[in-house]
Amino acid sequence: MQEKKYFTVEEANEYIPELTGQVKALIQLRNMLGNLRAELDAFFEAIPSNGGDKNAFSHLQVGVELKRLLDRIEASGCLIKGLDPPLVDFPHMRDGREVYLCWRYGEKEIEYWHEIDSGYDGRQPLDKL
Repeated sequence: MQEKKYFTVEEANEYIPELTGQVKALIQLRNMLGNLRAELDAFFEAIPSNGGDKNAFSHLQVGVELKRLLDRIEASGCLIKGLDPPLVDFPHMRDGREVYLCWRYGEKEIEYWHEIDSGYDGRQPLDKL
């Protein structure tokens, strides 16, 4: 099991350009899956009778790629809190307790933090950290 990583504000900010690209790709894959939903419903209905359809492999590839990106972000130590809107938390130690540095897709740097049990609604500016 991987040891939990704690980020400084600087480390989190250094990761944001890469994270932005990864989250953008996640959004695109999520949208593709949404667009494929009608096809997937038909695919899953067809499985019992004929084993699938000609697009099954491409549907599965989208799901595999989505999972790969999610795993890659989480392996960095970040916590994905949502995709609508895209939210990522960075574990951070503050005065001997764990809090989260909070990033929302589109923000250029870490500007907010929150207690681990308060979530996005409890975001506070970094100057109050």
